[in-house]
Amino acid sequence: MGLLDKAGNVGTTPDEKPKAVAKAVAKAAPKAVAKPKAAVKTTVSAKPVKAKKVRTPRTTGLPEGYELASKINRAICWWINIAVNFSALTVALVLTASNTGTITTYLYILSILLIFLNVIVIPAKTGRTIGHFVSRTKFMTANGEKASVFHSILANTVGLFTLIGFILVLINMSDFDPKNYFSVAGLVIGIIFIVLWFVNRNFKKNSDMDQGLYDLMFRAYLVKHIPVEGEVSTGIWGRLENAGEWGDKIASRREENIKKSAEKAAVKAAKAEEDAKKASTDSSKNK
Repeated sequence: MGLLDKAGNVGTTPDEKPKAVAKAVAKAAPKAVAKPKAAVKTTVSAKPVKAKKVRTPRTTGLPEGYELASKINRAICWWINIAVNFSALTVALVLTASNTGTITTYLYILSILLIFLNVIVIPAKTGRTIGHFVSRTKFMTANGEKASVFHSILANTVGLFTLIGFILVLINMSDFDPKNYFSVAGLVIGIIFIVLWFVNRNFKKNSDMDQGLYDLMFRAYLVKHIPVEGEVSTGIWGRLENAGEWGDKIASRREENIKKSAEKAAVKAAKAEEDAKKASTDSSKNK
């Protein structure tokens, strides 16, 4: 037995400690497993960064390919729209105020129909009022698109709302009762309508492109009408388009009158200079 024990211990040295080797292996194994867990935690905790939204700048300025309407075109458009919107209404108000006994109900109905057609129906179909057809003008946005119907309603009813404002102020000021809420509301609404007219007029005066308050709100410009492909030009709309020839005649006559007046003013100025020179030479000779 002693020989067998010795034979089993052959190849080992007294300094070797097998138990220590087993402990080292057991301790090293858990450390190697713990590293992937830490890596998983770092990847899960990371949050993606949200990209910022890029805002597109608003398009401003006159649309390409269009020219601003001249003062003559604007004047023709304004007078035609005034005549269409207020002709029947003015007659009805005069007959009502004069107590002639004439039935004015039909005139009021006619005036409402004309305003509704010229401000809502025709612009919804063509983007233009009767005044725009005659003056060969139209409202266009900075993007080169037709102005909205809502813009047409606001821009073409400034005068109507101003007239309503004056009527409300006169009615409520004549018999004003601060305890009557309807009287106070009518007076306030009338004053607001009148103030809006002055504000719109002030914006047009200070604008290089003759834009009023509502034109600036909708970025709309009154430009000369240039027919494009796809526009309706038949039937009643074609007749309205042909009405622009009458407006062109008015504009050409107006331009001729302006040129003639300018030529007359230049001739008068030249004569005044000659008279002044003659007077100065005569005074020098007399001396």
